[in-house]
Amino acid sequence: MAEEKHQLTKKNEDFIFHFKKLLAQNSQLSAEQIEAATDEVTTKLLTAQGTGTTAAQLFGTPTQAVAQYLDPKKSNKKLHDYKFWQLALDTSMAILMLFAGVFGLTLFFSKQATGQGAGIVSLLLIAALGGSIYTAVVLKLTPNPKATQAEPKSRRWLYLGLALVAWIVGFIVLGLLPPIINPTLPPLAYLIVAVAAYGVFRWNRQQAGLQGGGFLAISQLSQQARLESSQAKK
Repeated sequence: MAEEKHQLTKKNEDFIFHFKKLLAQNSQLSAEQIEAATDEVTTKLLTAQGTGTTAAQLFGTPTQAVAQYLDPKKSNKKLHDYKFWQLALDTSMAILMLFAGVFGLTLFFSKQATGQGAGIVSLLLIAALGGSIYTAVVLKLTPNPKATQAEPKSRRWLYLGLALVAWIVGFIVLGLLPPIINPTLPPLAYLIVAVAAYGVFRWNRQQAGLQGGGFLAISQLSQQARLESSQAKK
């Protein structure tokens, strides 16, 4: 395993260093268990880096990776173990707080803020639509170990095409909503919406046990599922 560690990229070596250090600081695991966990993570990183997948995409932070070994019952849920609405809500709130924050700051520093920016109704519906479509596509395109038969590639491409059409049509239609039912709010209101979306975002992650290390938890979970699927085929 020492030779394999030297084959890791600099960033992955740094990840392993901090991962092992954090494990050693915890008294729950013996020296043998720490080495076994380190070897397992190293093997996964070696496999992942061959496909361009980073440690952050695969495990999140070293702290989150350590949590999987200190509290495996809490961290062993896979992508398809979560409910659709939990993943969709996570993605939708991420989109909403990003867009609302950008619109709020843009309008705040704009000299002519009145009437500019996205209407609040279209913003909320775009976030909900985008989060739901993205979640549905990722779930369809990511291998499911519980499925008795894998989805044909042609059907996966069909799902992707339909999702793209639905997103474009939905975006256009929502953008045409009249101001009377889709008013543009003051800059501060958009910033409040962004903060509220972040609150729901954090609450949902805690309640669902989502361990996303990046902006979208579903992206990391999908990367992990793809890696495990490729390892199972070997």
